[in-house]
Amino acid sequence: MATCRDIVTRACRKIGVAAQDEPLTADMASATLSSLNDMLWAWKLASVDIGMTTDLALDDPFPMAPEYREGAVYSLAARIAPDNNEVAGFDADDFFRKIQAAYVVIDPVVMPDAMFRRRWTL
Repeated sequence: MATCRDIVTRACRKIGVAAQDEPLTADMASATLSSLNDMLWAWKLASVDIGMTTDLALDDPFPMAPEYREGAVYSLAARIAPDNNEVAGFDADDFFRKIQAAYVVIDPVVMPDAMFRRRWTL
């Protein structure tokens, strides 16, 4: 099971602010975790409610199913790139749109019976 530290580390490596063979510094991990939490809370405004009730810690399990990990990594990398004077050489929006589509909840439509009754006049 992936942890938030795994997501944070992969995002930092995706934009080249962390070496592949070295762990993140404590400051980098903390700042990126803060961005991860902010991103996941913001997703709730876009109808992607993953059920968070408190901020996540680095060693917490990542709260989304495995099929959403890559999208979260790319979205987080795109979010932190400007803070690290980097340019994201990829488009993370497509990943987010797919995540958002998976979380869409469509409420059932209730139609009053009167809408179905029709008077026929000739």
